[in-house]
Amino acid sequence: MKIKAIIASLFVAGTMVACAPAVTVRYDYDPKVNVRQFATYRIEADRQRNADPIVGSNLNQRRIADALDQSLKGRGYKPVESGEADLVVRFFTDSRDRQQIQSNNTMSPWGFGWGGWGYPNQVYSRQYEENRVVVNVYDARTNDIIWQGWATGQLNNRRKERERDAAFRETVTSIMKNFPESAGQDYGAQR
Repeated sequence: MKIKAIIASLFVAGTMVACAPAVTVRYDYDPKVNVRQFATYRIEADRQRNADPIVGSNLNQRRIADALDQSLKGRGYKPVESGEADLVVRFFTDSRDRQQIQSNNTMSPWGFGWGGWGYPNQVYSRQYEENRVVVNVYDARTNDIIWQGWATGQLNNRRKERERDAAFRETVTSIMKNFPESAGQDYGAQR
């Protein structure tokens, strides 16, 4: 009977790992803004909001800025090192502790579990860190947000540098895929 209990526990643990929260991406924009007027940008980390010492570290800020730069260049926007840019792209990260609770619901009304094994209901809990990357795009002249995208999920659970680089690059790419395809194209034209 111990082997059946171990198998059941491993099954539930495997299910919890498989059900780990994925990265969720959302975005919002001002439909009144004509994006055709914008061609240049500059990227800034929002220093006041990057308070998390891990996800908001300078290493991760560089990863995010590099991924944003590649994405915007790929859409036809031109970076501006000094001088006036049409768009100011500011980003920040934050984290919070979360808990996932799962039950295997093996108990039946008659006291029998899976196939009559009779194991009681077991509840499992998993603690994890949920991270968020937020990208705000401002009209540089008015300092109004015209577009915002954000991703929420587990970004900092990679152990190797290559995996962390890829995780942040993929996250930023997922956020920016909702940004207008190229300079000179407005939101209505791509929908």
